[in-house]
Amino acid sequence: MSEESLVQRILHLRQVEKLTQRQIAKVLGIGRKRVRRILEGAGSAASIPRASILDEYSQLIAHWYKQYPRLKATQVYERLKAYGYQGGYVSVARVTREDRAPRQSAYHPLTFLPGEEAQVDWFFFNHERLGAVAGFIYVLSYCRYAWGIFYPKTSFEFFLAGHLECFKHIGGLARCHRYDNLKSVVLKRAPEIEYNPQFLDFARFYGFSIHVCNPYSGNEKGRVERLIRDIRVFLYAETFDSLKDLNEKFHLWLEKRNATVHRSTQRAPKDLLGQERLIHLPENPYPPSRVIPAVSSKTALVEFETNKYSVPSTCASKALEVVAYPDRIEICMAGKTVANHRRSFGKNETIQNPLHAETLLNRTPQFKMRRVLQVMTDMDPAFRHFFDHQDNDSERIEAAYQLFILLKTHSRSMLISAIRELNTLSCFKIKALLSLLNLPEDKDPQALWPQNQQLLNLTYEERKLDDYDPDSPDMGAA
Repeated sequence: MSEESLVQRILHLRQVEKLTQRQIAKVLGIGRKRVRRILEGAGSAASIPRASILDEYSQLIAHWYKQYPRLKATQVYERLKAYGYQGGYVSVARVTREDRAPRQSAYHPLTFLPGEEAQVDWFFFNHERLGAVAGFIYVLSYCRYAWGIFYPKTSFEFFLAGHLECFKHIGGLARCHRYDNLKSVVLKRAPEIEYNPQFLDFARFYGFSIHVCNPYSGNEKGRVERLIRDIRVFLYAETFDSLKDLNEKFHLWLEKRNATVHRSTQRAPKDLLGQERLIHLPENPYPPSRVIPAVSSKTALVEFETNKYSVPSTCASKALEVVAYPDRIEICMAGKTVANHRRSFGKNETIQNPLHAETLLNRTPQFKMRRVLQVMTDMDPAFRHFFDHQDNDSERIEAAYQLFILLKTHSRSMLISAIRELNTLSCFKIKALLSLLNLPEDKDPQALWPQNQQLLNLTYEERKLDDYDPDSPDMGAA
C-alpha cells in the first residue's frame, strides 16, 4: 500500500468509522505511533468539518461585534433567540470566543505644554461608616500637580463646586479640560456630540475648551486614571470618622504626593507648578448651582431628592424653581427668592421654617398657638427638652411663641445653640434666654417720680386776683 493510500485509509477509518488510534493500528497491522504521526501530520484534515447551526447567523454576529465590540456571549445569545435561533448558549459562547478575546493595543505617549491641559474625573469610594462618597480629581497634565475633594453626590452643582475648589487652590486653570462622557458634560454622542448647555456656559465664563475622550478609552486620560488607582490604595489603608475628616486626610496625602518626585518628569509636581501658564481667575466666581422646576403642594412643601422643604403659605400649589447649591437650597417664584434652607442629604425628611406658616396661622388664632408649639418642638431636640421642662402647658405654649418671634431677628442655629446651653445649665426660663442673647426684658410702663419725694409736699401762698387788675396803682402805665 502506497503512503498516500495509507494516509487516506487511516483518515477514513478515523473520521468515518470513528475508530481509535489503537484500533486503526490493529486493522492495518502498523504501529500506533505511526498512526498518530500520520493523523497529526494531516492537521485540519484530521477532523470532518460539520455545518454549524450558527453558520447562517455568522454575518449578523460579525455586524453586532463591529457595532459593539464589548458584547457578551449571553447578550449575543439573547439577540439570536429573537431571530429564531434554536440552539444552546454553549455553541454561541464557542463561536464568539475569538470576538470576545481581549486585543492587544499600542498607545502613543501624550505630551503637553505648560498650561495646555488638565484631566478631570469622578471616582467612587464605599466606606462602612460614610457610605458611598464621590471623589473629584483635577490633574494638570504638564506638571502632574493634582488636587481634589470628596462630596456626598456627583450631581451638577457638586461638579461645578469641585472645579471651583481646584481653581482656587491652584490659582488658575488649564486652557483645555479633558473629560470622559460624563452626563454633566455630554448629554449624548449620536448622531453628534451634544454638550450640557450649562456646562458650556461655565466653560465660556472661565475661557477653557472641552476635550471629550472616546468611549471606553481610559488611556486617553491616563494621568488621572493612574492617580485614582494610587488614591484607592491610600483610602483603603486609612480610617475616617466623617466626610470632613476624609477630606482633611486626603488633602494631606495630596500635598505629600505633590511634593514627591514624579517617576516620569523626575521633578516634584509642586516645583513644576510655577512653570504652568494658567488662565487667571475672574474676580467673581461662577455660582455652583443647578435649577430644577417644581410645584409646591397644598401644604406649601416642595419635594427635592425625596426630602420636603417649606415655602410661604402664599406659594402653595404654585410653580416654583429649586436652585440647588452644594450646601443649601434656594426656592424661587417668578424670579424672586421665597425660601432658603440648609440642604439635607438624608431621606424622606421635612425641613420647615415656622415663619412660612405665619400668615396661615393668623387666620386661625385659636389654633395658632398650638400649631406654633408643635412646629417649634419638631424643629430640634433641644427645643423639645426646653419645652418639656416648663411648669405647665400654658408656659410651654408661651415659651414656644417667644422662640417663634425670635426667629424673625435671629438665626435658627443661634437659637438652638443658646437653648442647648440653657439645657446644660438646667435653666429653662425665657428671661435667661433673652439675657444670653443680650436682649432687654419687657418691662411694664411706670409713672415718673422725682428722686426727692419731699418736693411733692411743697406749699405756696396764692396771689389775689387784684394783683393782676390792670387799674391797680402798682401796675405801670401802658
